[in-house]
Amino acid sequence: MSSPASRKPDPQQAAVAAALAAAMKEASLSPRRTKRSAARLAIAAAIRKGVLKPGDYVPPEIWLTEILGVSLGTVQAALRQLQQMGAIVRRRGDGTRVASGEPLGRDIWHFRFVDKRTGHPLRISKERLSIERVGDTGVWTEFLGGAPDYVRIRRQVTLQDGTLVGAEMFLSAKAVPGLEAVDPDELDMVNIRPYLEERFAMAAADASHMVQTGVVDKVCAEAFGLAHGQEVLEIHARAFTTAQKPVYFQRILVPSADCGFLI
Repeated sequence: MSSPASRKPDPQQAAVAAALAAAMKEASLSPRRTKRSAARLAIAAAIRKGVLKPGDYVPPEIWLTEILGVSLGTVQAALRQLQQMGAIVRRRGDGTRVASGEPLGRDIWHFRFVDKRTGHPLRISKERLSIERVGDTGVWTEFLGGAPDYVRIRRQVTLQDGTLVGAEMFLSAKAVPGLEAVDPDELDMVNIRPYLEERFAMAAADASHMVQTGVVDKVCAEAFGLAHGQEVLEIHARAFTTAQKPVYFQRILVPSADCGFLI
């Protein structure tokens, strides 16, 4: 797609606009979905389907308001969320591009995967979420202070190369009241850490990671769509506030055959 400096859409830009409009129409079908989420998911779908290719310019913000039928503030919020996910790169004076070979940005703390063969970053292309309140105990229990109830955000993630990744985040239910009732679409293709800060004033200032090798058990195979017995890197991430109080515990399972993890 040509530079946003162009004043009139060329045929390629017109095709992108038509595809985005169609994606927005589909994304808006759910009555519970906010306009911001619909706009974010429409742009993400255009990237995933190759309508907007790595390195392409995303249409300028003012054009997106017309294409998607939303306000400028909604467009900016949707783009900000995609930037926090690493799906797009925004630079002053250059516009917004689909992320290509750029290193993973500082907003990406945990999903720092690279192709072992090329060393290129593997960004998230698609994900499926569920949010529920659970009483399960596990490796997260002591870190979160032994809270009796947790909110678990479970994600099945698809990377750019088609690799499936499983992830589940645990938070003290007391610290995030009402999160289990949130429509999962609101967190689809969203970096959850900034979301927690915005909604619950839970600012994660730092995180520690432990990486170990393992195999997918039956429970995880069913939960994440991974192959039972598949070799994976199991990443345990613990996020803290500036006062070293726990924010969340996250477990990520990524197939180790082709993917590496950047510390």
